[in-house]
Amino acid sequence: MIEKERHPQLVRSLQKENKTWWTRNPMSYDWHGSNGYEEGSAEFFKEIDRRFFSSSPLFEGSKPFGRFIPFPELKGKRALEIGCGLGSHSQLLAEAGCQLSSIDLTSRAVALTKGRLKLNELPGEVLEMDGENMTFGDNEFDFVWSWGVIHHSAHTDQIVREVARVLKPGGEFRLMVYNRRAFDSYVKLMRGFASGKFFSGMSADEVLSYYTDGFIARFYDQKSLKRLLEANGLRMLSATALGQTSELVPLPGTGLTGSLKYGIVSKIPDSVASSVLSRAGSFLFAVATLANNQQ
Repeated sequence: MIEKERHPQLVRSLQKENKTWWTRNPMSYDWHGSNGYEEGSAEFFKEIDRRFFSSSPLFEGSKPFGRFIPFPELKGKRALEIGCGLGSHSQLLAEAGCQLSSIDLTSRAVALTKGRLKLNELPGEVLEMDGENMTFGDNEFDFVWSWGVIHHSAHTDQIVREVARVLKPGGEFRLMVYNRRAFDSYVKLMRGFASGKFFSGMSADEVLSYYTDGFIARFYDQKSLKRLLEANGLRMLSATALGQTSELVPLPGTGLTGSLKYGIVSKIPDSVASSVLSRAGSFLFAVATLANNQQ
């Protein structure tokens, strides 16, 4: 894992560092270099989606992420994805018939998502843009989606303010951030104690970030996420925990322990995984709207 910066509040160029980190480490769900397909090929994207969508029984269904994205309601609507990564959700949104704009901090993600949409003959604009400073007009989007992105930003509150600005009255913001009350979060904190990081002066927030992907990673519980949204012009309608089956077995994913981990994971019934993850999963999924919403 790349060494984490310990005092992010003292660094002026966090978003530049974020961009560098995610350019080098795109979210490809290929932790061990086992996706042998050429980057950008149709097979490459299909393998990414297979791994992503099958990583949790909560993501599966007649359409992946159908319980989180209101696909039937999006046809003809203006939709924005903040942090498209390699385009898994951009493709799903475009297939739903919305007028899609996807943005990402890195040119690599933008190029790959553009290529994915072209391969599948799907419409949509994909732009290199910082979610903290979007160039869209006010009240432009009916729906804003962001999966595991805003908690990595240098100034998460600024992204939320921007979402409130570009969201239409009556529109929705659906987002996922890391869950501070997750089983996996407590495992990370225990690792911090065992490795002496707390005794060297690191805070709980810094320990959680250290053991998580990204140059920065912030964690929220329902109360702190609600405060974040409300302080920046949005109202939280709901929030629920969810996550990936692999986090139920807190073992390293490589070598002999990796073989043991995924052997156990494969035996966990979907019903059991869904029940546990919906209570203590590492993700916190929320739905929000404008604070002073006018339908």
